[in-house]
Formats: sequence, C-alpha cells, structure tokens
Amino acid sequence: MAKESCDEVNMDPDMDLLSDEELERDAEVFKEQGNAFYIKKDYAEAFNYYTKAIDMCPKNASYYGNRAATLMMLCRYREALEDSQQAVRLDDDFMKVGYIILKEK
Repeated sequence: MAKESCDEVNMDPDMDLLSDEELERDAEVFKEQGNAFYIKKDYAEAFNYYTKAIDMCPKNASYYGNRAATLMMLCRYREALEDSQQAVRLDDDFMKVGYIILKEK
C-alpha cells in the first residue's frame, strides 16, 4: 500500500499547529473509534468518526474505504461509490473497496 500523507491543507486552524505525526496519530484514533461503532452496527457514528479521520488525514485510502463500507450499510450507495473511487485514486493497490465499484457497473 502506498504511504499515506497528512500534508494536505487542512481548513481547521488548530490543525495547522499539529505535526504530520500528530495528525496521523489523531486520525488513527478517530478511525479506531469508527471501527468500534461499526462493529456495534452504529453506522451513523462510525461515519462521523471516519469523516473526522479523513478531515485530519485526507490522503489515507483506508479511511475512505472504511467510510465507503459504512455508507453501504447506510444505503447511501452513490456516496459509497465516490469514497471507493477516491480510495483507489489515492492507492490503486487498495482493493478492499473494489467490490463496491464492480457492483455499481
């Protein structure tokens, strides 16, 4: 998998004070919280935490993949497809969400 980076411009001024390592660490915490909600089938909360992870580190394909899976569970298929395509754009080896793209065709 390609190396993710959090060096994208963040709109939140507080995030400008954080190093890339801190952004990545905080984004991972949000992802793990999203995973916990996903396991509990609380997909709305999982979506919120995956979105927070993406906001902190928008070049991480797995965050988009996780959010795409959550969107599928919420029956928000168009958005799931968009997140799946973004995951593949960021990392063309990222095939976890490939089944969503194939399902759409």
